Amino acid sequence: SDVYKRQGINAEYMGYMDKEKAKQAAAIAKDAFAKKDYATAIQKYSEAISFDSTDHLFFSNRSACYASLEQYQDALDDAKKCVEIKPDFVRGYGRKGLAEFYLKKYEDAIGTYTQGLKLDPANEQFKEGLEKAKNALQPPPQSPFGSQQEILQKLLSDPVTKEYFKDPDFIQKLKLCQTNPQMLFQLMNSDPRFMKVFQVMSGISMEDLQNAAKEAKESKHQHEHGPGCEHEHGHEHGHEHGEPMHDEPSKPKDEPMSSPEEQKAPKAEDEETMKKRKAEEEKIKGNEAYKAKKFEEAQKFYDNAIALIPKEPIYHLNKASVYLEQKMFEDVLKECDEAIKIALELMPRPLEKIAKAYARKGNCYVQMNKLPEALEMYDKSLLEMNDHSVREAKKKVELMKKNMEEQQYFNPEKAEEHREAGNKLFRDGNYAAAIKEYDEALRRNPKSAVLYFNRALSLMKMLDHTRSLADMQKCLDLDPTYVKAYAKRGNIYHFLKEYHKALAEYDKGLKLEPGNEECLEGKQKTQQAVYQSPPDEERAKKAMDDPEIRAILSDPRIQQVLKEVKENPTAAVGAMSDPFIAQALQKLIAAGILGVKQKTFQPV
Repeated sequence: SDVYKRQGINAEYMGYMDKEKAKQAAAIAKDAFAKKDYATAIQKYSEAISFDSTDHLFFSNRSACYASLEQYQDALDDAKKCVEIKPDFVRGYGRKGLAEFYLKKYEDAIGTYTQGLKLDPANEQFKEGLEKAKNALQPPPQSPFGSQQEILQKLLSDPVTKEYFKDPDFIQKLKLCQTNPQMLFQLMNSDPRFMKVFQVMSGISMEDLQNAAKEAKESKHQHEHGPGCEHEHGHEHGHEHGEPMHDEPSKPKDEPMSSPEEQKAPKAEDEETMKKRKAEEEKIKGNEAYKAKKFEEAQKFYDNAIALIPKEPIYHLNKASVYLEQKMFEDVLKECDEAIKIALELMPRPLEKIAKAYARKGNCYVQMNKLPEALEMYDKSLLEMNDHSVREAKKKVELMKKNMEEQQYFNPEKAEEHREAGNKLFRDGNYAAAIKEYDEALRRNPKSAVLYFNRALSLMKMLDHTRSLADMQKCLDLDPTYVKAYAKRGNIYHFLKEYHKALAEYDKGLKLEPGNEECLEGKQKTQQAVYQSPPDEERAKKAMDDPEIRAILSDPRIQQVLKEVKENPTAAVGAMSDPFIAQALQKLIAAGILGVKQKTFQPV
């Protein structure tokens, strides 16, 4: 290391990366991941990658962090990079397959898991992932009894099956049936409750089942022992959903006859089903009218649906959508409140519909320009269901609210009063109080470059260089010709010994105003510091955090020159004839990455 320093080169940076820093950042990231602080872990793995982009583990681990945050596209990008760097890294294919699965790229996931199994044929995780991806490509099994929501409403409306939901074991079994409808017929043999479930869902009573089984048996007997009836009628009463209930006990002869109300139960169920079907037909007609912007007509169809099924929230939400198009805001809120009221009375609660109702109220409040109320509704919606579109709507409204408040507070005359008060305090040396005045001035007029510059000067006096640099940059964003800001930024970077940045700022100022004394003086002073300062290891390490410096070091042309300089320091003199090489080496010298030996490098 000392030999390289005498030759004018810091040997630590000849590898053009810093593996030690990468390991340190990765260690912090690993700890953050263990604490489920995925945002910090991502930040630190990104830092590790910036120091060493050849380590596949950094990309693999960052992919896991992104997946934990459900940011699957980023997770997939990192997983791809991981297996690109190290194609035989088995875990990388697991990361890639998982991300593809959740991005609904099922065919890609199948290919990835298949490739991973070639490397590790016994990997159970890959086998399970492959099976899930294949199943996802298959259409889900359809229940013959309607949607899951319809089935639940039927079961919770029946006084007998409603009580079953108090048993967690029943709920677990019912979930299995929802996943695989064929499970219902297996459970009917092992759990008598599911006989009643089948009856409620299908509208077929146990008596109907037994009669059907009896007729099927008689038909079979007649078919085997002689004519006497038409064989095909026996098939009409067979069990089309599973095996006949042979284990079901026969009905005792002394059992009381069903009451008239019980005999009517299946018919009442059929009537309810018919109402639902008709209500859905009305809703579909309403939707078509809505799309055609026939709003009055749409409302009539939705009203018809509500008359048939008053306890369905979605019909009220659809009415609210129509009212929103018609700018009838009070009616929108009324229909949404009615939908929420109905939904809260249902078991289980339809969280998605409640969330939609609150979101729709939020949209209404936005159009009414009541942004605080809109944000409140979006928050309530997100409490019911975490929906991406609602989160995005909330972000937009938050920005609208901020802009509106700024516009309402905007007052250049007041801003000028606070600027003058701040200037007086600055001259008196009361920099903290001056900053407060400039803060208020900027709230009154956030488009003033002068105010940002003045506050930056006060922050400089308080040695708050980070915030001062940020304010100077905001000043320049508003007025790119503000030469004083370049000069002050150069002074701050000089003070921080980031000489390459200081020189860049002075050059920007001199490009606009070649004779600017502060920039000329600052540049000369900085150049002297570069060529006269002794080697500074800390300054060089700090410079490696600068993306521009890392980009220079990763350039193949610069790498070749540095290799030649390492072997023969005088070789740099010839390289300086190339403008690109000369500029890059000067930045490395100014940053402290390269030292300077007398008559080896010359100042710019």
